[in-house]
Amino acid sequence: MLLGPTASGKSGAALYACRRLGCEIVSCDSRQIYRKMDIGTAKPTHEESAQVRHWMIDIIEPDKKYSAFNYAQDAAAIIRERSAAGGRVLVCGGSGLYFQCLSQGIGPQVAENKELREHYRALAEKEGAVRVYAELAAVDPATASQSHASNLKRNIRALEVYHGTGAPLSELKKHMIPPNDFVFDIMILSRPREELYSRINARVDDMMKKGLWDEFLSLRSQGYDRQSPGLFCVGYRELFDVEEKKATLAEAVEKIKQNTRNYAKRQITWFRHQVKGRDVEAGENAKDKVMKMMEEYFKE
Repeated sequence: MLLGPTASGKSGAALYACRRLGCEIVSCDSRQIYRKMDIGTAKPTHEESAQVRHWMIDIIEPDKKYSAFNYAQDAAAIIRERSAAGGRVLVCGGSGLYFQCLSQGIGPQVAENKELREHYRALAEKEGAVRVYAELAAVDPATASQSHASNLKRNIRALEVYHGTGAPLSELKKHMIPPNDFVFDIMILSRPREELYSRINARVDDMMKKGLWDEFLSLRSQGYDRQSPGLFCVGYRELFDVEEKKATLAEAVEKIKQNTRNYAKRQITWFRHQVKGRDVEAGENAKDKVMKMMEEYFKE
């Protein structure tokens, strides 16, 4: 498994190694699951997909909900299927919750409570996301310590679990059972913070050159809106303000860069504290290092 923050170079290293070792890639990305959202999610190109088979990409429409629970089930099924057929796969991505659910077991299943969700969304609208975060910290400090006020969706879900079961999500997670037929060898790709931020800024500029604004308008013309889970992703949600004349395109681009950098910072913190793996420093030899580690793993 190859993990790392956005724009760290995971996809390039994975493609390089898998092409040479005859492996397939199972994406661990919570944005690339959505169809029609290609530029803003930095999906592999048609040429790259032709070189190495990719799974868990383009599986649902932008207006459909998809949880870490769904991902764990679907990704595990693919891994088992490919393994049974004699194939080898590399799980690659940066979505911490997806990785956690896949590797550590599927957590408590609590039905969606629309009333409760609306209550907390309204509370966040009125008093700010910090207010919702404070409520979570009061009933489940352990989960709150691993989250952030800006993770409104995640915080509301944790509160939903608490109110639905009477127990904190952090306590329920202690009873999760990891899959006993998987052995994950984890590699974490990293870059110096300033270098990573520079790559993020350059990638956003490149996305705009490739037509991110037109892609957004195409999605809007198909009826997808602010309530669509896919369009809540960084890189798309900022563009609604341009459409509504609340910001210029240049301002939205800077906001996308800022939000992406903030997301990368949270990913780095999460991987540092929640994942035990072998660090791979990005650079000229990173691709070969990843390939060598994979070779060692598959020889065992």
